[in-house]
Amino acid sequence: PSRSLRPMPAPHPLLLLGAIFLAFAAFTLFWLRREYAQRGRLSAFGSALHLAVYCVNGAFVGISIWGPVGVPPMHGAAWLGVPLMVGGLALTVLAMDGFRQFSRWLGSATPGLKTGGLYRYSRNPQFVAYGALILGAVIAWGNPLGVLGLASYLALAYAVARIEEEHLARIYGQDYLDYCARVPRFVGWPGR
Repeated sequence: PSRSLRPMPAPHPLLLLGAIFLAFAAFTLFWLRREYAQRGRLSAFGSALHLAVYCVNGAFVGISIWGPVGVPPMHGAAWLGVPLMVGGLALTVLAMDGFRQFSRWLGSATPGLKTGGLYRYSRNPQFVAYGALILGAVIAWGNPLGVLGLASYLALAYAVARIEEEHLARIYGQDYLDYCARVPRFVGWPGR
């Protein structure tokens, strides 16, 4: 007897984008580590990859929180999520503004070790602040899948921070190691 073949359902867009993000992130992290080690800075291509991996992650985070069809109205704990989002965005901009140069943020220029401002409290305040923005969105929209997006961002931020730390230790030596001993990688109480 012949059976009719049922078409397989299309994979959820989150699965597809998650696979793309993982592959792209692995390639990007490999490339960043290689360029920092060989060149001491990122090329234009490396800087573009650095920026693009956050864009791909942002798409993954957005779909994990809002779904593939657009932003639905908030229904979670918006009273907590929205302030986290606003504060996270403001602190992200403030931390990035501390670099004063887009090329410095992308890793293609290293004119000096940044230890003032928000960098007195965290070696990566931009990662912490952007994570707070994502956490705020997860809370405000209340989609449990958003935790996947947040987790993907945290893993990416951790991996990039480790690569950048290796690079900064090569460039600044003991000054950077002393800074690391005083200031936490992400959050914590800065040492004296």
